[in-house]
Amino acid sequence: MKWRATRPIHPAERWMQSVPTWVVAVLAVITLLTLKLLAEIDSVQTAIAPNVHPQYWTIVKILLSDVESVAAVIAVILYIKGAPERRAQRNYDAWRGVDMAAAAKMSVSYARYQALEDLHRDGLSLQGLEASGASLAEIQLSQADLNHCNLSMANLQGADLQGANLRGADLRASDLQHANLRGACLQGSNLQGANLRNAELWEVEWWDADLTEAELRWAEVHIEDLEGAHLCRTIMPDGQQLDRDCPDHQNDRCHTAKPHSQTNYLNRD
Repeated sequence: MKWRATRPIHPAERWMQSVPTWVVAVLAVITLLTLKLLAEIDSVQTAIAPNVHPQYWTIVKILLSDVESVAAVIAVILYIKGAPERRAQRNYDAWRGVDMAAAAKMSVSYARYQALEDLHRDGLSLQGLEASGASLAEIQLSQADLNHCNLSMANLQGADLQGANLRGADLRASDLQHANLRGACLQGSNLQGANLRNAELWEVEWWDADLTEAELRWAEVHIEDLEGAHLCRTIMPDGQQLDRDCPDHQNDRCHTAKPHSQTNYLNRD
């Protein structure tokens, strides 16, 4: 599974990560010592910061009155600087748990369930995820990138997949009952035999999606919205079976068209 570490977004955080740790520590010590001297010498306070109330200098003096306080501040700065490395390690451990569950073909794995939500929360792509047969009921993956993932036969009952990118996903025989797929992209996805009962399917992109033998009974979708999807032995929200794109159905339409064209030809003669 491919993964990438999240990058710092804030300019201050980006700068802190680009500077060596010893430089950050030295700058922190110099800054704290400067504040300590200012708090101790009244004449310097008046010359450099005449508008600062003496009460604030008293507070600074108390905070920096011992070495332990200075060490604590430096420790906090170094902890902040090490945040990206810890995040990267956490993401690596999460992916390792996901891959181990897939390799062992485990259907139920709380570690994988939590890892997927954490990775998505950290802004990482879940593209190419292998989770066939996984138990992921009610998982929160709205707006997730699940491009070309394998979720065949997975239990996704009540899952929040609103706005998710499921382009080219393998969802064969998956259980998507009561799932929220509003605004999701299912272009080119394979939903053969999928259970979409009571699923929320408004504004879904269906182009080239295969809904052969899928069940959409009581799902929130109009047949007009399924334009571009492959419908064959598909159970619609009203319980009727639709065979619009079945090969046999298309052949029947071609056969019935031939006599009509022949008749027109004879009439023209």
